[in-house]
Amino acid sequence: MQKVTLDGIKVVDVHAHPFREQREPENPVDFLRKLSLSVIPEMFTNIEDVEKFQPYPGTNMWIQILFRHMAKYLNCEPDLPSIVEERNKKAKNFPDYTKELFADANLEGLIMDFGYPQPPINRDDFQQMSGAQIWEIHRIEPVMVELGKQKLSFEEFIEKYRDNLEKALKRDGVVGLKTIIAYRSGLEISNKDGKAAASAYEEFLINEKAPAKAMRDYCFHIAMEECTRADKFMHIHTGIGDGEVVLSKASPSFLLDTFRKPEYKETKIHLVHGGYPWMEEAAFIVSILPNVYMDISLQNPFTGHGVERIISQVLELAPFDKVMYGSDAFTVPEMNWLGVKLFKDCFERVLSDWVEKDYMDADQARYIGEMILYKNFENIYKVKI
Repeated sequence: MQKVTLDGIKVVDVHAHPFREQREPENPVDFLRKLSLSVIPEMFTNIEDVEKFQPYPGTNMWIQILFRHMAKYLNCEPDLPSIVEERNKKAKNFPDYTKELFADANLEGLIMDFGYPQPPINRDDFQQMSGAQIWEIHRIEPVMVELGKQKLSFEEFIEKYRDNLEKALKRDGVVGLKTIIAYRSGLEISNKDGKAAASAYEEFLINEKAPAKAMRDYCFHIAMEECTRADKFMHIHTGIGDGEVVLSKASPSFLLDTFRKPEYKETKIHLVHGGYPWMEEAAFIVSILPNVYMDISLQNPFTGHGVERIISQVLELAPFDKVMYGSDAFTVPEMNWLGVKLFKDCFERVLSDWVEKDYMDADQARYIGEMILYKNFENIYKVKI
């Protein structure tokens, strides 16, 4: 049987976050913390008493796989101190190191959420540091927070909020808006109710992270309207994330009734993180609604060996031309790099299995790989890279 290879195929990452230039050497414990989705610093404290072959406390398969790849790439022992020591040597010139990793992975473009970290990183600066082409999604929650600090009336808040989104969508390189409403009040979106939203606005003014559900739902609808008007994409965080997520209301299935509304029939929607661990529900939604798309990010690379299973499950229902590659990388360039490496390794095994079962030939399998790695992005976002 001919093994399918995805070597040499360029990659566009449709969901990631920028990271700051590192100016000081990393220490092993801090490097571990940067690799974790955990927001609890105590997850990683001491690596001194680790026995030979013992995984570092708090680490999981994604980190294990990263160490394995980094040790081979850096030509060093696969233990954390050795990896960080060699990594620090290369990262003395951090922009060159970042460019080297991106080039090694054929990572040529990224859609980035500059809403994290705060304060925002300059897009042009990051593009220059990484050497990749960068597009931006404009996150709505930081806009809401900044306007809330002005203690405006609800009517003034909404007027300025809508104006901000409208202007952002006209900026060069901005491909859409993004919401993390799943972290605040969940994805079960109510109808647009101005009276209820004005009442919930008072709760928001007291605590910017409060559920304030009716108000957040109202702002969600405005964002959908502005994306529809501008013919740009609405990115919606679905599924798990960090510890603040409203997990009981994070499944993309909660969005289906909203997506079915006649006013959103033409709205371009991008389900960020593909709803993991409810990726089958996301796959079903994109299979029945022509204006909804999904990516495989966060679950890639942070589920480690599970990426192979997830790719296979997503493609049980999702059309080949509606799924895109992503990583959700957010602190160090190794995340972006390993995201591509791991995804290609896992996807090659899935595709090769399909060829072995005679579902398709190797040429068609490789073409499907190209679709998800970059072609779908170009076709869906109407951008050539």
